[in-house]
Amino acid sequence: MTNWSAVVNLANSIIGVGILALPFCMKNLGLSLGPLTLLLAGYLTVKTSNILVVAASSTKSRSYEQLSMNSFGFNGKKFCEFNICMMLFACLIAFHSVVGDSSKMIASIFGISDTQSFRIIVQLVLLCCIELPTSLLPNLSSLKPLSIISLIIYSSFAIFLFFIGITSWLMATLPLSTPLFRFSGLLQSFPILVLAFNCQTTLLPIYSDLNNPTPKKMSSVIMYALSIVGGLYLTVGVSGVLAFGDAVKGNVLNNFAVTSIIVLFKIGFLLCITLSFPLVVFPLRIALNSLRVGDSDDPTIMPSKIFRVLTASLLFSSLVLSIIFPRVETVLALSGATSGSVIGLIFPALIYLKITEPGDKRRPFAKVLFFVGILTFFFGIASVMSDNDDANVKKINPKHGPNTDYYRQKIVLNKHHVLTDDEDHDVILKMLDKLQSELDETKRELRAEKALRLEKQIEELRDKLKVQEAKKVEQPVAQQPVAQQPVAQQPVAQQPVAQPVAQQPVTQQPVAQQPVAQQPVAQQPVVQQPVAQ
Repeated sequence: MTNWSAVVNLANSIIGVGILALPFCMKNLGLSLGPLTLLLAGYLTVKTSNILVVAASSTKSRSYEQLSMNSFGFNGKKFCEFNICMMLFACLIAFHSVVGDSSKMIASIFGISDTQSFRIIVQLVLLCCIELPTSLLPNLSSLKPLSIISLIIYSSFAIFLFFIGITSWLMATLPLSTPLFRFSGLLQSFPILVLAFNCQTTLLPIYSDLNNPTPKKMSSVIMYALSIVGGLYLTVGVSGVLAFGDAVKGNVLNNFAVTSIIVLFKIGFLLCITLSFPLVVFPLRIALNSLRVGDSDDPTIMPSKIFRVLTASLLFSSLVLSIIFPRVETVLALSGATSGSVIGLIFPALIYLKITEPGDKRRPFAKVLFFVGILTFFFGIASVMSDNDDANVKKINPKHGPNTDYYRQKIVLNKHHVLTDDEDHDVILKMLDKLQSELDETKRELRAEKALRLEKQIEELRDKLKVQEAKKVEQPVAQQPVAQQPVAQQPVAQQPVAQPVAQQPVTQQPVAQQPVAQQPVAQQPVVQQPVAQ
């Protein structure tokens, strides 16, 4: 294998479904902290890959599992295989989630309503018709052209998203709500970025297939491949934030309206992902069979019945979990914090510390790498478990139903201060809900002019709500004394005959509102003369 072939193969093995979650990570980190964290994850991957190549060269290992066996024995090999299985299985769950997200596009094409049941039907049909038959193939030689097609689709999508983001930023049609630094999203997003660069499991087989492999030659391959991937990731992540701001979703394809070009991209992604299932199932099946048979047999050889049962079980169980956990960013964050940090950070550091002498120049970095991996493992899990952004429904007002949208919360004004059933107030709130829904859809479709007009209408309704709130606070204070005086002074209303002239501006309203006040006027004809004057 030539150096450039190795670069292409390594880059293609890195890029996957995680590219769709990169704008979400950039939104959580900010437009400055996000690229810096992305570069940090790429740098750690370069250093980790280099120490793995050096360790494999010194122990004559041709795979990650064999290197673990040579370093820690049989138990180390089993621990490595278990984490690889967990990481690959999480990848299957993420694949199913992205396939399910395509149900909206399919529903719009055929004019069908996109429901949860329809989403599950789409996932089942694609599983039975494409994913399962291709995963039952005895070898993957027929799927080799898929790597080039996938790389072309990912690159084309990055270029398209770049032009969308730059156009939105230059025209400044929508306000950029994402700050430069947002440290609160670091614990959730860093594991996703670590997993996005993960290539440790495919690194050593590519190194073994090089022409005259040496650690120095492989180091240049790693640098070129990760530079290509890092540039692609940076373009997609920043462009997604520039295009959609804080409204960007875990799967950036869900932010686009169903247009012709977006349908083409979604079909391309759907094709790549459905045909990528066997690329994940094949090594996962071998790793599970290795855990089953141990070192007694070749794990690549298994009975046909076990081959079929294992393949079907992996696909259907991952589908069930994707239905339970449909958010692709949650699956990637949890996988990156657990198996991703172990395979990509912790275990390579332990292997290098195990096989090298205390005076080796890379040992201090291996210790730092181990410490970073431990922090990523524990804090990443805690962040995923405590994350309830966009997942838990918060009730702002029971009368108007659940609502978690950030912009909607800013629009609904202190409703707990206005405890009234006034009809106009309710009408305004319903109009706000309707306009906000239309505004959200307009922003997703990148229709900036209409979005600005809707925001102006929403601001006008907000001003009306402020005026209503002020009136409801002031009017009872001014009217309460006027309403009580006629009731308390009704028996002696004939005595102050001269007072209506002095208090004429105040008493004209009660005369119209209190019919009782007309009786004294009828009994005392003399009182009518001051009123006429």
